[in-house]
Order: sequence, then C-alpha cells, then structure tokens
Amino acid sequence: MLYWLPRIFLFLLMGAILGLGVVSATSDDIANTLIVVILGLGLFSLTLHVFPPERY
Repeated sequence: MLYWLPRIFLFLLMGAILGLGVVSATSDDIANTLIVVILGLGLFSLTLHVFPPERY
C-alpha cells in the first residue's frame, strides 16, 4: 500500500493543478503534463525495483 501513496498523491496534485487553472489547460499542455507524470512514475517504480526499501 505504501508504494501506491506517492502515485495517488501525484495524481491528486496534478488534478488539483489542472482543475484550479494554475497551468493553462490546452490539450498540448495536458498531454505534456501527463507524459511528465507517467515518466516520473516509471522512474520512481524503477528506482523502487532496483533499490527496494526493505533491503537498504
């Protein structure tokens, strides 16, 4: 469950930023934001796979 908390928090933060209009919500901006979030989550998952917290 703890592995999902950062992902859930990141999606909620992204939704709040887009919902409150902090970032202009054109389709290109939303696509770029989603790409950055997905790449960040992928790197985070890879880091947890390579360096599991219970081993280090």
